[in-house]
Amino acid sequence: MLVRVVRRLERGLWIGAIGSATAAAAALVPQVLGAQESPVPKTHTVKRGDTLWDLAKTYLGDSFLWPDIYRVNVDVIEDPHWIYPGEVLKVPGETAKVIAVAPPAAAPQPAAPAPMPTAPAEVRPTESAPAALAPAHVETTTTATPALMPAEYAVRSSEYAAAPWVEARGGPKGSGYIVQNSEVSAVASADHSRMNLYDPIMIAPPAGTASAGQLFLSYRLGPLIENLGQIVIPTGIIRVTRANRAGEAAVANVVRMFGEVLQGQRLLPYDSSGAMVAGRPSPVTNGTSGKVRWLYEKPVLPSIQSYVVLDISSRNGVRTGDEVEFYKPRQAPADGRDIAIPEIYMAKAQVLRVTPYGVTAMITGQEQTRIEEGTAARVAAKMP
Repeated sequence: MLVRVVRRLERGLWIGAIGSATAAAAALVPQVLGAQESPVPKTHTVKRGDTLWDLAKTYLGDSFLWPDIYRVNVDVIEDPHWIYPGEVLKVPGETAKVIAVAPPAAAPQPAAPAPMPTAPAEVRPTESAPAALAPAHVETTTTATPALMPAEYAVRSSEYAAAPWVEARGGPKGSGYIVQNSEVSAVASADHSRMNLYDPIMIAPPAGTASAGQLFLSYRLGPLIENLGQIVIPTGIIRVTRANRAGEAAVANVVRMFGEVLQGQRLLPYDSSGAMVAGRPSPVTNGTSGKVRWLYEKPVLPSIQSYVVLDISSRNGVRTGDEVEFYKPRQAPADGRDIAIPEIYMAKAQVLRVTPYGVTAMITGQEQTRIEEGTAARVAAKMP
């Protein structure tokens, strides 16, 4: 403010004594502050292809700050791994607003005019302003992103959603199904049995009714494993766009694909709560042991991020987030060999799906490639 006064002096607008100039400057302060408005919080309308990771990079400068965006939008975002076109998200950040400005003290009566100075005294921007130029009292509050730390989930919900699991023979009961692709094609011979990402489709929802925005998991049945159970393989996630009426199909979109989504595939309500386990597993000794019973996408040898099914289950106390390791057991001296072969570590995996029939784990680290049906496994670390 003092700099402005000096600039006026330079323009020949000196109006009298220094005391009169400072009093006039003080009188202008509340007008300027009164004109200030609180910044409007930024928002972003989600477009196809957006992710919280990308939005954090764009608005906050660091992709790893995506939980900050999630925390201020929990009323909109059901699952932080899924955002949908058209959703309006608040962008976190600090905003300051003026709470009160006390009126300035009455300006003193002007003193006798002083002679016009030949040049104003030099004032540097870094110098402190006189007390007479500062408002009498200004309070500000800062609205910032809540300091609440996000829960550190042990499992990614997207990996959990795509993981096969073991059910009783015949798979889940009471499921719905995909009726058909509802996209109207100009080509009469077009194949409507296959669904593409974001295709509009018709579904018969489980329990007969569905509401707009509701999510369903589409799946197909895999093999029936003897003495284990029925393998269920997710193929995609379906989002209802128009609720159904009695006796009619609901309209929906394919919003995520893990494999081929086909006409007639079954539907279950999508529930990611099983993935919401927080914390880190702690190492254990003599953990529950079992064997690999099924490999997803065999005959290709499994590698990192491959799913495997084991013959241990929730009945053994295994839970989502636990860690298992695969190994080749110790071999005693045999066939003329007078020395034993020690146990060989092969790989580790994170438990994703747990049912009373079996466990599905995803390989997260690997030293040996030959993991196959019958490979020994055991729980190496358990969640708190």
